[in-house]
Amino acid sequence: MKRVTDKDVAIIILNWNAYDDTFECLKSLEHLTYPYFHVFLVDNASQDGSFDKLQQDYNDGKFHLSITFIQTGENLGFAGGNNVAIREAYKQGYQYFWLLNNDTVVDPNALTPLVETLENDKQVGIVGSKIYYYGTNKIWFAGGKVNTWTGKTKHIGIKEEDVGQYDQVKEVDYITGCSLGFRREVLETVGYMCEDYFLYYEETDWNVRANQYGWEIKYVPQSRVHHKVSASSGGEKNLSPIVAFYDIRNGYWFVKRTQKRKLKTFTAFCYAYYKALKKLLKVFIMNQNKKWRRLLYIHRALVNIGK
Repeated sequence: MKRVTDKDVAIIILNWNAYDDTFECLKSLEHLTYPYFHVFLVDNASQDGSFDKLQQDYNDGKFHLSITFIQTGENLGFAGGNNVAIREAYKQGYQYFWLLNNDTVVDPNALTPLVETLENDKQVGIVGSKIYYYGTNKIWFAGGKVNTWTGKTKHIGIKEEDVGQYDQVKEVDYITGCSLGFRREVLETVGYMCEDYFLYYEETDWNVRANQYGWEIKYVPQSRVHHKVSASSGGEKNLSPIVAFYDIRNGYWFVKRTQKRKLKTFTAFCYAYYKALKKLLKVFIMNQNKKWRRLLYIHRALVNIGK
């Protein structure tokens, strides 16, 4: 085991049935200008042989970076899988952590500004990148806003061409788990991400709780990442039917768990039903495939929030 210094960053990547994406992401990390990092590649029990193939690639010398491979043995979801690697890196003494989606490609300078922001201001707990739609100059994420009355989240700048309009470091409501850096002390004050969300809102919940503990959350546009949006859930225009379940249920759970005012819980409950109605209409108006599965998951979400 390598000796971990205060400058070292644990880069944590979660793989699930995505050999090509993960391979490209890892290769992009070879060009990082920040030299002090180690990759923890954690796999959520992939069924396509991707994890074994990536390990073989590493043993064959195809990656010019150091990687620790971790197999969870089951699909623990986004928070669960990442938490396994975070705990291991924490145990090894890492001071800085960078969660990175496996369907991303990073610019060579992507890590340096994140670390510098954390080093220069000890009150900053979480930092995040400017994220583009892969292969374009179109913004996917330039910081996040969250409505704590409804649970609705919004990516600042989404689908806008980047002409420098979001080039200032700024404090935001949340950073997406697609590219999220944080310091060790956040874990010691806030704890880990809640794993029962499984998909969506786990990092939003974690960001908001961190802010409630006094940590600042900063968007750092000098860090740039390119994202193959929603690759693991069917693509942005053809999301898997189960996405509706987690979107409806978890938005309500997020407000209920992070907000003390009962009125906010009530408005979030109402908004969940509004969101379910919109998704229901969309199934028929847009003639989506797998109609019965989509309707079933919408129904299950409403049953879950009613418990």
